[in-house]
Amino acid sequence: MKKIYIFLFKILIIISMPFFLWAASEINVNADKMNVLETEGLVVFTGNVELTKKDLKVWADQLYVYYTNTKNEKKNVTKLVALGRVRIQKGKWEAYAGKAVYFRDQDLLVLEEEPKVWYDKNLVEGDIIKVYFKEDRSEVLARKGGRVRASVTIK
Repeated sequence: MKKIYIFLFKILIIISMPFFLWAASEINVNADKMNVLETEGLVVFTGNVELTKKDLKVWADQLYVYYTNTKNEKKNVTKLVALGRVRIQKGKWEAYAGKAVYFRDQDLLVLEEEPKVWYDKNLVEGDIIKVYFKEDRSEVLARKGGRVRASVTIK
């Protein structure tokens, strides 16, 4: 009987997790599998991951959602880490990379592993690309010996 209660509790967590991950707004995640690691403050989604939150959309092979618990027992998402065939859309921004880390408090996206970022029709490429959504700007970095690339459409 105890095993049934534990199983039902786990199902309840799995069903409710996407709805309280992001404070004060709805987040929807679809994936092939989800693991909740409550003691680590982590939810891991694997396989055909699709995340939608307002104008932020993320597609990846894996998505790690890091969170902290608030005093009201709500979950406050602090960071997202997307791995494998990452695609991100937010407003006029679109990005592709092998790895992306989104820091919620700074509204900052850091892309690595052959990142490409478009803003409207303008493209930038480099080894690391940082997108500062609040400031509506990006920074493109090259590792030692590397170069950054840009393709700008002039009107």
